[in-house]
Amino acid sequence: MSFRNRVRFEHQLAALVGLLCLALVGATVGGAVWLERRSAVRLAEARLARLAAGMADSLDTTLRERFREIQVVAALEPLRERWGSDATTIRGVLSAMRTTAPDYAWLGFVAPDGRVRVGTEGLLEDLTVSGRAWFETGLARPNVGDVHEAVLLNRLILRSEPEPLRLVDVAAPVRDGAGRVIGVLGGHLSWDWAARVRRRLLDEGAAGTDLWVLDRRGRVILGPHLGTAPFGPARIGAMAEQGSGTFAAAIDGERRLAGFASAAKGERAEIAGGDPGLGWIVVATRAEAQAVAPVQRSVRALLALGAAAALVGVALAWWLGRRIAAPLRRMTAAADRIGRDADATTLPRLDGAREFVALSAALRSLLRRIGTVERELSDATVRSTRVAAFYRRQIEDLRQVAGTDVLTGLLNRRGFTGPAEDAFAQARGGRSGVAVLVVDIDHFKRVNDQHGHDAGDAVIRHVGALLAEAVRGTDTVARFGGEEFVVLLVGLGASEAAQIADRLCVAVRTAQIAHGGTGIPVTVSIGVAAVAPCDPDIQAAIARADAALYEAKARGRDRVSVAAASEAVERAA
Repeated sequence: MSFRNRVRFEHQLAALVGLLCLALVGATVGGAVWLERRSAVRLAEARLARLAAGMADSLDTTLRERFREIQVVAALEPLRERWGSDATTIRGVLSAMRTTAPDYAWLGFVAPDGRVRVGTEGLLEDLTVSGRAWFETGLARPNVGDVHEAVLLNRLILRSEPEPLRLVDVAAPVRDGAGRVIGVLGGHLSWDWAARVRRRLLDEGAAGTDLWVLDRRGRVILGPHLGTAPFGPARIGAMAEQGSGTFAAAIDGERRLAGFASAAKGERAEIAGGDPGLGWIVVATRAEAQAVAPVQRSVRALLALGAAAALVGVALAWWLGRRIAAPLRRMTAAADRIGRDADATTLPRLDGAREFVALSAALRSLLRRIGTVERELSDATVRSTRVAAFYRRQIEDLRQVAGTDVLTGLLNRRGFTGPAEDAFAQARGGRSGVAVLVVDIDHFKRVNDQHGHDAGDAVIRHVGALLAEAVRGTDTVARFGGEEFVVLLVGLGASEAAQIADRLCVAVRTAQIAHGGTGIPVTVSIGVAAVAPCDPDIQAAIARADAALYEAKARGRDRVSVAAASEAVERAA
């Protein structure tokens, strides 16, 4: 019996340690494969993101250079007299521009009536382009148009490419010395330059990689399957909001990795004087199976190594079981005596097993000590939890008092700082627009003089309540002091903010504030300003809104005044 028990224990211990070894080796091999696969996927995604960013940068750089060039040439002082001269002189200017930038398929000078006075190589001369978006917009300001298929030039220009000629329009107004528009300088960039950049980047990239350029609606304007929309509106919206990044998706029934980057935005938009950009998105894709193919080759080697390690572990487990079995049996017999004999309270000294006797005594002592420490720790934890909760309540109460206006219950200037800085960070990140309203109660001193300071406090409380009820839950209303309030509107521009300000004026004007049995008529004046990209902080927008408030008061009060955009103010200065 003793022999069978000894053999069973050794077998069980060997089996247990062997299974543990197999599990550890399997987990290690599986983890290594998973980590290597994840590393390969991330490396591929990073390369795709760089490829997309490189294509986007190339698009931005070319558009930015052509856009600047068209504006600079249109505004050059020495050329002002030449625009009104003969066609040969103007054609020389256009030919020089085309020599420095061969990407132009056509350059032309168009009279204000829409007639093409001069075109490169005489193309389109004396034809009218009235009604064309680039010309009509170019009469008022510089502009860049989206990619479109050529209508007239496609039949006039010989091409080696099989695809139809597609163009990107750039235009700028030409003015005389008195600032009058005397024509439009327009250029049609051949979309072939973007195709050449795409081919070059694909030649430098990994095999199986593809590059697409999508317009703002998600349709392919460069790449295979022109005009199709490979992604849904949700994916396009996410890519437009993020600006750049990576994702994995099923495309044409195949799992593919993708990196994307927005093009024709940002810096070009600033040059265009606030133009929102063309909204292009560059997407680089590659089949996930191709990206992880090198990992599959290393899996077999890892599995072979893991199997060998598992066999070694099983052999060691068998040897360990045989070595440990004898002393454990003696320890078991001693423990059995303690369970059967009430007088036996500890393990006896065992010949050849002094380590187990010492270990059992140490464990009993340790267990007693652990029980004592656990009780002390539990008591200390309860006390510390109570104290921490008390101080949290105190800190929260102090924070609430410090950031709240006592009279109205709204945020004060200190409490307004946090939401304002968060909204400004969102505006600077391009995630949402932010507008600021500065609201001031008209003739508030007259209310105090005629009805008393209690009535003035009632008016302030009532106006504050009206403002808080009239705005959305995502907006913030604060009292900055006296009769002045500030409203922070998130996700809105200047025009929407002005509409809300008009509604606030009407709400206050039509409200009857009852105090002491009489109604007190009250009106407010409101200044509106939107956060601009060049604002250093939210205070700049508040300052513009404050200036607009004084303008509203100067124009008779009970009205709304919208501050000019920051860029317009700088140009005027």
